[in-house]
Amino acid sequence: MPSSNSNAESLTAAILAGEPAVGVHYSRFRLPAALDDSIDAGVLGDAPRLLGDAELDAIAFHGTSGSWTGLAGDRALCGSLTAATGAPATTASLALVAGLEALRLGRIAVVFPGPASIMVGIAREYAAHGIDVVRSAVPTAPMSNPEISRMDRQAIDALMRPAFGAGADAVVCIGTNLRSAYLVAELEEEFGVPVVDSATATLWHLLRIAGAARPIAGWGMLMAAA
Repeated sequence: MPSSNSNAESLTAAILAGEPAVGVHYSRFRLPAALDDSIDAGVLGDAPRLLGDAELDAIAFHGTSGSWTGLAGDRALCGSLTAATGAPATTASLALVAGLEALRLGRIAVVFPGPASIMVGIAREYAAHGIDVVRSAVPTAPMSNPEISRMDRQAIDALMRPAFGAGADAVVCIGTNLRSAYLVAELEEEFGVPVVDSATATLWHLLRIAGAARPIAGWGMLMAAA
């Protein structure tokens, strides 16, 4: 996971609090300076091999850059992760798409805590995979990854609400350092549509490819479906 991410570990622990048989382990790497830089094995360095020492059942790149740099690059990265660890691999971006496919959702609104220029790339990449982005919600000013993690509940709620509306079958939150997962269940209840969070989707897909899928209540429709 990116060295600047302070959400994923605590969130994953919270979701798995009632699942003592599932162990999750982490290694960190430093993100490139530019958001449009692709992530490859060279960027990750020794992080995958160090995790491989734990004899994993599955491994994930806990980042969403493939949502705009291209899912093909994420698939290539998965090949590198599997070569380094011997475990089946996924990424946050591939997990989101897999989650949408599992829930049979094709028209979405996207919440993205990054610049509108990157959001254009996300819509284009999703369209190439048959997913129609009908609406998006982005911040009014640029934020760093640590600033995104420090957004409080009120600020996250304010960012997410414009994404809900007619025409979208689901709301997708792209950014594993955005603490949107904690709002998913209540927003699903209020608006009646699935809300798919990238950090949650990563765990959901990891459990699937590890052969350990199970429904976990309280974290939205995707985790409850397993």
